[in-house]
Amino acid sequence: MSKKQSILTAATELFARQGFNGTATSEIARKAGVAQGTVFHHFKCKENLLISICDELVTKYVEGIKEAAQGSGTGWDALERVLWFSLNFMAERTESITVAFRETRVLQHEGGELHDHFSALMSQIIDVKRDCIERGQADGSIRQVDPYKTAFLLYILIKGIHHTRAHGLLQVPDLNTEVVEFWRQSLATGNPHQ
Repeated sequence: MSKKQSILTAATELFARQGFNGTATSEIARKAGVAQGTVFHHFKCKENLLISICDELVTKYVEGIKEAAQGSGTGWDALERVLWFSLNFMAERTESITVAFRETRVLQHEGGELHDHFSALMSQIIDVKRDCIERGQADGSIRQVDPYKTAFLLYILIKGIHHTRAHGLLQVPDLNTEVVEFWRQSLATGNPHQ
């Protein structure tokens, strides 16, 4: 693992456990096994570490759902692949997602350009899901609903499950199968695998 990746990994773990404001760059350096100057060499400031964590996470997620949406089958098949990818992605990257969800308020103070960058990535997430819904409506595998609002609801539900887990106020059981089945019953026509 490169020094830069070691720093990102250490920062992610510490931010998830202690919060952004509760973590000093010296702790990140110590955990990564590098000098504090190396942290600043790669990231210039602690905020850039947070930006890098969030950017890498969201970019990989967008790439993953785009890939999941491609392929043969109906629009429902594509949407189901996107849902499963989303749920598995969140389970595999709990610390990074916790950091991104909890600490994005820090990023909001960084300026308009950064906000626009992350807004564009978030819009792509909604667009992929909307495209799957429209594809399913065209092939008859998804009933007639507002594609944009429904895609937004899918995004909020999945984010809400992880948000609830991340805050630890409730013990959230594994709901992946139930989430997919809920959306199948809500959206799919009689036989979604036509």
